[in-house]
Amino acid sequence: MTNDAIKNPIDQPSGLTRRRALLTGTGAAAAALIPMTAQLSTGGFMSSARASTATKAAPHWMTLLGVSEQGGRNYVPEIEGTLPADMSGTLYRNGPGLFERNGYRKQHLLDGDGLVQRLAIRDGKAHYSNAFVDTPKLQAEEEAGKYLHATWTTRRPGGVFSNLMGGDISSQAGVTVYPVNGKIAARDEGGATFLLDPETLETRSTLPTSAISGGYKAHAKLDPVTNEWILAGQGFGPTMSLHVSVYKPSMELATEFSFDSPRQVYIHDFFATKSNIIFVLHPCTFSPVGFLAGFNSVTDSLSFDKSQGTILAVVPKSGGDPKFFDVPGSFMWHALNSYEAGDEIIADFVGYDDPDHFIGDNPLFKQIMTGQMGNSQQPGTIRRYVMSLSAGKAREEILDTDNHEFPMTDPRVQLGEHKVGYYSVGGIGGVNSGVKRMDMQSGKTQVFDFGIDNAQVGEPVFVARDERSGIIDDGWLITQCLDAKSERTFFGVFDANAVDAGPLAKIWLSHHVPISFHGGWAA
Repeated sequence: MTNDAIKNPIDQPSGLTRRRALLTGTGAAAAALIPMTAQLSTGGFMSSARASTATKAAPHWMTLLGVSEQGGRNYVPEIEGTLPADMSGTLYRNGPGLFERNGYRKQHLLDGDGLVQRLAIRDGKAHYSNAFVDTPKLQAEEEAGKYLHATWTTRRPGGVFSNLMGGDISSQAGVTVYPVNGKIAARDEGGATFLLDPETLETRSTLPTSAISGGYKAHAKLDPVTNEWILAGQGFGPTMSLHVSVYKPSMELATEFSFDSPRQVYIHDFFATKSNIIFVLHPCTFSPVGFLAGFNSVTDSLSFDKSQGTILAVVPKSGGDPKFFDVPGSFMWHALNSYEAGDEIIADFVGYDDPDHFIGDNPLFKQIMTGQMGNSQQPGTIRRYVMSLSAGKAREEILDTDNHEFPMTDPRVQLGEHKVGYYSVGGIGGVNSGVKRMDMQSGKTQVFDFGIDNAQVGEPVFVARDERSGIIDDGWLITQCLDAKSERTFFGVFDANAVDAGPLAKIWLSHHVPISFHGGWAA
């Protein structure tokens, strides 16, 4: 991207395309679907980050996490403060952007058609754009003007008979986005990988799903040394299978294999080291009967029982027989990183004693779509698995009991030993309000917290000051935030080694963006 691309952005078209016309009114439609009890002031709604919130109405600003965005934006945002002069590259982010059609609203905050954002930064200036991933699902439903497919939290319209055998779930490509080997890859919980143009965000092609996989998980691992891209997935049936695919830098398939799992559970992420793949089979059980009969969505078919414990499945990256380890039960959304240390594997992550914000009795992520806070009492704590391959034993350690999510490292240490972890922190289970830097060896931390009455803070994406210098953890963090007072989104830019000093700059959008899960930086 040239400097002119930032100084002279492409003007937005004067006439709305059919897609833009269809989506422009969705924010108003969503507001009409949220009960008036949610239209509250934001002042002091949460006196304790871990207090019960099941009976509280959500403040209006927080409900915007589940209100649709029109897409097709392209403009120069406002900058508060000063961007680092030597920061040069592009941030990509992905998350659900469309939550309703024809009066039918998604049932869960984690569910919507994928909206990829692009924030280009160079010479102290910024340029912003966004676009929906042009999946076959999106194309067909735009043409029909209504939902045609079930999604993982929401059955399709038409009742039980319309949802027999699961309701024809189709990828929305709305969870992760990876700048990988010169391509921009958008992914969902299953289905194809969609490849986007890095400048225009136009959907260009797809990476086919492996023949042995029913669909990869949203998360992948990139080996910074070999540039191999590692994908993992699961398949349900009489037994559950786990599969691994390793792609060359050319995006040609290099290795793939599968093996049987000892239990049928939902998983979202996994660990990888230089030599091994580790699946976390936490006790989040999938019961397929109601789902296949058309009564339940995928998430309504999940249950969590900590007493069943977690099973760690460790398998060589090249394939082979897995080893299984028993550890205490917890739920993991996201892995920080893992590595081999002699005979041991060290794996750091954020874990919950109960994912009450996600599933169960009135979870926050479901209730907020109707204007209520819902349950979110269990914090996401920083944890570590230590696996001894020779002894066949493993243990879990809890490293920090505050509330965390979205763990991140300097990408250059992935699959190898890491010394520092970055996290969103504070707030309530599933919704954070600050940023944390943690020394994973000494336990020392730096924290900056906007406060849960003031902002929602997402994943901190690491940006290296100089990717070729070899100075690990020297750089910045960029995190997407929703501001309570203005009800606008901003990107906070932090010094990665002075997080507690607060943001160096805020890049303000002219509008809100719904919850955005994951991102990546391309220099």
